[in-house]
Amino acid sequence: MAEQIWWKLLGFTELLNAFTIYFSILLGRCALLSFPILALVMILRKTILKKHIFSKGLIWGIFLAVPFMGKLNLFYDNRWMWKFFMWWNDICLVHGCVRYGYLLCMLLYSGNLIRSYGKVWRQFGVMEKGSICGQDIFVSETAVTPFAAGLFQTKIVVPRVLLEKFQLKELEVILLHEKIHIRLGHLWLYFLWDMIRVLLWPNFFLTVCMKEFKEDMEEICDRITIRRSKKSAYDYGELLIKSIKILREETFGGVTAFAGERCYKDTKQRMIQIADYKIYEPKYAKALCVSCLLVLAGVLLMIQKYSLPRYTEERNMVLMNEEKETKILEDSEALRKAVSVEEEHIYIDRKTMDMILYQYGVKETEFWLLFGGYSKLPGFGGKGNLVYVDYGGQESVLKISYENSDQFLSTMIFKMM
Repeated sequence: MAEQIWWKLLGFTELLNAFTIYFSILLGRCALLSFPILALVMILRKTILKKHIFSKGLIWGIFLAVPFMGKLNLFYDNRWMWKFFMWWNDICLVHGCVRYGYLLCMLLYSGNLIRSYGKVWRQFGVMEKGSICGQDIFVSETAVTPFAAGLFQTKIVVPRVLLEKFQLKELEVILLHEKIHIRLGHLWLYFLWDMIRVLLWPNFFLTVCMKEFKEDMEEICDRITIRRSKKSAYDYGELLIKSIKILREETFGGVTAFAGERCYKDTKQRMIQIADYKIYEPKYAKALCVSCLLVLAGVLLMIQKYSLPRYTEERNMVLMNEEKETKILEDSEALRKAVSVEEEHIYIDRKTMDMILYQYGVKETEFWLLFGGYSKLPGFGGKGNLVYVDYGGQESVLKISYENSDQFLSTMIFKMM
C-alpha cells in the first residue's frame, strides 16, 4: 500500500515538473513576443489609426492570438528566432526556481485580480437597488463614475449624486452608454485582457497600457452612444463634462473640477475625439468588425498550421550497455521488423536484430533498449520504456515483458496538454 502511494506521488511530481517546464517555456516565449506586438499596436493607434476609432479599437484583438504563438515552428526553423528565444528554454529546463516562479507569479497575479473582482462584487450586497426607465440599476453612495460589471449577470451602477442632479433624459443617455458597453462585449474583452496580463505577466507594459486599451473602448462606445441617443456631439460632450464636474465636486467637497493634470488631459483628449465625431453607417462598422473577426480566425488557423503538433511519437530507439554507453538506432523498416512493440510485450527477431547490431558496431550480448516515448517540444518530452535484453539464449524471437508508460495517467494527461 505504501509503495503504491509512493509511486502515485512520484507520478504526480513528474507530471507537475513536466507541466511547469512546458508552460513556462511556451508562455515565456509569448511574453517576449508580446513586447514588439504591443509596440506596433501603440505606434499604429498613434499614427495611421489615430482618426479611425473603430479600427483603432479592433487592432487590440491581435493579443487574443498571442498566447497561442508559443509552439510556432519558426522558433526552431529560423536562426534568428533560435538565437533570441532558445536561451529561455535552457533556463526553464535547468532551473526549477525559474519555471515554478513563473507559474507562481501567475497564481499571485490572478489571485490579486480575483480579490479585486470580489471586492467590487461584494459592494453590490450593500447597494440600494433602483430603476431607470424600466432598467434595474444599483445605486452607489460614493461618487463613482457609472459603470457596468459582471460577465453573466451584468449589473449597472449609478451614483446617487447623479440620480439627484440629472434629469431623466440625461440619465437615459448615461444608462445607454453602459448598455452599449455590455452589448459590444466590452466586459468580456476587459476580462480577456486581464487573463492575457496574467499569462504574459513579465510584460508589465500590458498593465501600463491597459489605460489606452480602455480609452479606445470608451471612444467606440461614445461614437455609438451619440448616434443612438440622437444627440449632437456637443450636447453629449457637455453631458459628460457635467457628470465629471458633479462627481469631482462631490468627492473633493466643492473643489474645482479637473484639479489634477492627468484628469484634465484625459478629459481633454476624450472631448477632442467626441468633437471630431462624424456620422457613420452602422453597416460599415459591422462589416469592419466581421472582417476583423475573420482575420483573427485566419491568424489562429495559420498559427495552428505552422505550429508543432501536440506531441510527436519517438520512432528512434536507444541502446545502452553496462558502461552506460549509448547508441541511437534510427527508425527504419529493418528496425521496425527487428523490434515489434505491443502494449505489454516486445518481440525481438534475432536474425534481423543481429544485422542492425553489426551495422552499429554493437558486440555486447546484454544491453538495455529504450523505445517509445514522445516529445512535446524538441528536446523535451516523455521518457519511453526501458527493457533489459539478454542474448544469452538461443531463441529466434525474444519475448520481453514491460510496463507501458503510455498507460500511466500522468502520461495521458500530459499528452493531451
